[in-house]
Amino acid sequence: MSPSDKTNFQAVVAKSVSPGMPFVTGIKHLVKAGFTCDDRGSAPAVTCTRMRQNILPYACIQRVDLRTDPDRKTIVEVTPEPIACAGL
Repeated sequence: MSPSDKTNFQAVVAKSVSPGMPFVTGIKHLVKAGFTCDDRGSAPAVTCTRMRQNILPYACIQRVDLRTDPDRKTIVEVTPEPIACAGL
C-alpha cells in the first residue's frame, strides 16, 4: 500500500459521505463506491468496508466508520480507518 492509496481512499470517502448528510443518502453513496455497510444493528455506529485486490498477491480492506444521531437520521461523524492489507 502506497501513500497515494491512502490519499485516494480518503478522497473517495470525502466525496461519498460527510457529517450532516442524511444517513440513508450516505449509505447509498458508499454502496455506489463499492462499500458494504452493515446497518442492521441499533447502535449509532455503522461500519462500511470494501475489499481491494492488487496485481500482487495481496488484498486490502478499506473501512470507514459512521456515527449517527440517536435516531439514525443524520451522520454526525465520518472516520476513515487505516487500510489493512494481507498477502499470501
